[in-house]
Amino acid sequence: MATVRIKLDTRRERPDKTYPVVIRIYSGDKYRDVGLGFTVLKSQFNEGNTNAKIKASHPEAKSMNLAISQKLHEVKEGALKLQMKEEIVTADRIKDAVVKPVAKYSFLQYGWRVVEQLKQLNKHGNADIYRDALNGLVIHSKKQSIEFKELTYEFLQQVENNMIKAGLMVNSISVYFRTIRAIYNKAIKEKVVDKALYPFDDYKIKTEQTIKRSITRQEVAQIANMNLDPTTPEHHARNYFMLSFNMIGISFADMATIRPEDITSGRLIFKRKKTHRIYNIKLTDKAIELLALYQQEGRTYILPVIPEHAVDNPREERKYIQYANKTCNKYLDRIGKELKIQQKITSYFSRHSWASVCKKMGYSKDLISEALGHTSGNRVTEIYLSSYDQDVIDAMNEAVCKL
Repeated sequence: MATVRIKLDTRRERPDKTYPVVIRIYSGDKYRDVGLGFTVLKSQFNEGNTNAKIKASHPEAKSMNLAISQKLHEVKEGALKLQMKEEIVTADRIKDAVVKPVAKYSFLQYGWRVVEQLKQLNKHGNADIYRDALNGLVIHSKKQSIEFKELTYEFLQQVENNMIKAGLMVNSISVYFRTIRAIYNKAIKEKVVDKALYPFDDYKIKTEQTIKRSITRQEVAQIANMNLDPTTPEHHARNYFMLSFNMIGISFADMATIRPEDITSGRLIFKRKKTHRIYNIKLTDKAIELLALYQQEGRTYILPVIPEHAVDNPREERKYIQYANKTCNKYLDRIGKELKIQQKITSYFSRHSWASVCKKMGYSKDLISEALGHTSGNRVTEIYLSSYDQDVIDAMNEAVCKL
């Protein structure tokens, strides 16, 4: 009689020191593994026959353990069916009965598999977005297990209604459903689910126009010229805002990970985290002044956002960046209130404000888009813009930042 165990496949160590979690089916002196689609560290796995579990210390332990229970049930059910048919029960036969070429995962199982893949690629930001979408789907559907075939128009509409009742905003709901759709599209490409079941041809994701997150050039100048005590958090929040503004609205995450070696001959050359596009920005005098204020010998990053012990650890870096950005936004809000600026200012306002100032100064939309790293959607325009002399964008930034 075949037996099953929950195991770590220690033969297949991943670069991040994790191992695949598998259901191992034994038959005589042979065994076959049924993969579960995720990996964990040895320290996160509680060894113990069929009662083995992912330890609670793992952030996705609950969902992973649910996936283990579901797959374990399938394996035992497959073995029982073979036995009832009086067929020979072997590890191979059981695995063939359980692992099917199509729909071998439920939607949630497949979704968590995608989350783990993103983590292994060090794309922790995207992994968090996917994780939140899956958790949101579980919470607002009130279902711990969701098959692909259950994601119908009616099901998605009910989840949307539940989210609205719970007080979620339209655009927040949109983020959840766009992520769910992305998971579904990936599953179709990988032949995990039949495209005939695709629900998003009928269910349309709703969005609403957001309030523009920009302030005027005069308000930016007010922030720049404030007399702030250098020992206060407001002083640093203002500096970060103005540094971003002077570097064409660079994101807080990109700004926090600028290394001294990224600056050559007065230019910042870096790869944007969100788009992976290479940027080449001439530093204004103000940007040089602000960077010099924070640069210290022996520190990996110029800004004091990420401590040295967290450097090159993507999850830890992201944690410190998020905390620092939240703190920065808190004090930017205080600055805005002191200056009687109507909108609640955040670090992201620097990018929108830079673009808004450019537009009001008469620069073309295409040139602004090129400077921001956007694509125009027009192939001819993109070819034309790619031939722009960098000096044109440099001059535009210099003009905009003369407050």
